[in-house]
Amino acid sequence: MIATKIKKIEEVDSTNTALKTLSQQGDLPEGFCLTTDYQTSGRGQYGKQWDAEKGKNLLMSVFLRPDFLPAGESYRLTMSVCLALLDLGRHFGAETQIKWPNDWLIGGKKLAGVLAESTLKGSKMENCIVGIGINVERQNFKHPQAVSMEDAMRTKLDRDVVFKVLVEELNQRYLDLKHGLGDLQHREFNQSLYGRNEFVDVMQAGEKKKLRCLRVEVNGALKVEWENGAIETLQHQAISFLL
Repeated sequence: MIATKIKKIEEVDSTNTALKTLSQQGDLPEGFCLTTDYQTSGRGQYGKQWDAEKGKNLLMSVFLRPDFLPAGESYRLTMSVCLALLDLGRHFGAETQIKWPNDWLIGGKKLAGVLAESTLKGSKMENCIVGIGINVERQNFKHPQAVSMEDAMRTKLDRDVVFKVLVEELNQRYLDLKHGLGDLQHREFNQSLYGRNEFVDVMQAGEKKKLRCLRVEVNGALKVEWENGAIETLQHQAISFLL
């Protein structure tokens, strides 16, 4: 289902924005994939910019119709995509983690980010454009907390091969979700959370604190234990992790 039809554009402002425009121009098949070598205005979660070096990263967006998901459980789709990234890491011999809400990590450094943008129809999801940006070959980063797959996994990688493996993993995870394995995915996702087995540093309202991640709910909220033992459920943007 995923990427049975692919459109490659050499350069776009953002693959999510470009795919949204395409979806408004005509009826796209589910799984339609848009890829590019370079984004001039790549977007991350909550308006953050995704920085990418030309020809070194895997930049793609996929058009899905997850109308089997209730609107209040839309985060299940992000979970499935993140699990596919974990599968991708295992394929190349690496154990990785997910940082809430949407980052793929290895050794405390960021390999990739996910941006899922949905439209709703009543109480159900209608369409979703899922953007994925993966650092594959890049060597130089503006941010020290970022790393490439090649550096982290200490092997030379071909972006086309990475794309092929990722598509296979995305397809399997999405079909599993569609066929009722969402609760199983939910448990697996929580087992791979960054900060699950130890207290980690975060910033909250300008103050540095420590917390441990207990679990992520299906609506995307994060349940945590603070260093003082207090339990709290956090919404997106309530904290930022200090990698």
